[in-house]
Amino acid sequence: MLQSNLLYQLAKPSILWAVFTFFTSVFMIEVSLTASEVGGTGIEFQKSATWVWPEASQFATYLESYIEQQSAIHPDLREQVQIVWQSTEPQHRGPEFLDRLMRVGGVLDPRIEHLYGQLLDPGQRPPSPADLDWLSSDVPGWMQDTIRLAIGRSFTQHKLFDEGLEILAGIELVQTCDPSSLLFYRATCEHHLLKRDECLQNVKLLLERDSELPVRYSQLAHLMLADIEPLKEDSLDEVARLMRDVQRRLDLGRAGTRVRDEEQQILDKLDKMIDKIEQQLQQQQQQQQANSSPNNQSQGRPMDESRAAGDKGPGDVDQKDNGSRAGWGNLPPAERQEALQKLTEELPSHYRDVIEGYFRQLAKERR
Repeated sequence: MLQSNLLYQLAKPSILWAVFTFFTSVFMIEVSLTASEVGGTGIEFQKSATWVWPEASQFATYLESYIEQQSAIHPDLREQVQIVWQSTEPQHRGPEFLDRLMRVGGVLDPRIEHLYGQLLDPGQRPPSPADLDWLSSDVPGWMQDTIRLAIGRSFTQHKLFDEGLEILAGIELVQTCDPSSLLFYRATCEHHLLKRDECLQNVKLLLERDSELPVRYSQLAHLMLADIEPLKEDSLDEVARLMRDVQRRLDLGRAGTRVRDEEQQILDKLDKMIDKIEQQLQQQQQQQQANSSPNNQSQGRPMDESRAAGDKGPGDVDQKDNGSRAGWGNLPPAERQEALQKLTEELPSHYRDVIEGYFRQLAKERR
């Protein structure tokens, strides 16, 4: 009964997590939201924030310098860039501005255009910046950061959270063309990788400009905040998330050291929780037995005349069997299989493998 209740809680996802997963899987297209003012007073919400939106004019100056470098090879670049830049003028903030710069960069360099096409293809894995040998040598620093941000976003959308976080961690908030995307995708990676404190920090920074954010960023940021803030270490919630992360890695074809370490971490946490609960149950049983003990019946009765006061008996008592957690693995094969099936029938197949492996490990410890 103990194991069944434990696994039932483990298999039951929280409402917040389900809603967050739904939004993450459905909304993959950036949605823009024009900046709003608070109370119609003309005082912008951004004045209370610790980060600012970059000015499009600043990047226009960067582009001018980039054009000068490239125009010696392609004299007609300036006109082509101006056409794209002017036609996308409304895209002056947030993820739309990031895409605007990527499009203009594609006009200046065919390699950026090809890369941007790869990043927009949901069926194609994005390349790592380390594999783009031309990036650090042929592209100015501000454009390098723009490209890295676009790549980090794509890695996150492909659920490659480790790679995405590694790329995004190297970008400075004060220098990026789109602070909202940098904070949002960092927080998304940290949320899935259970980096609670880092996730909370980035989400709270992002929400400093809540009213100015794209709708999707705002909604998911609030869900992430509500979902991860109450997360406790060594809780069933944490174990369930670790299991989901193992499943994600296996779905990506990864079964290396990181997965094995996470699986062992899951087993250790389950072991700790089961031991704790079993100790609590044993204490309850002992208390109940003490309360129902017949010892009180002898109180107030005179001592038998045939025994001297102070005599002691041999002290032989039946030792109480408090149970052994390894006993779960020592059931007869048919009963063990039936018990495991009942305990894990609601879990995904890989979760069942992990839990059954846990009981096999307990059986080995018993031998």
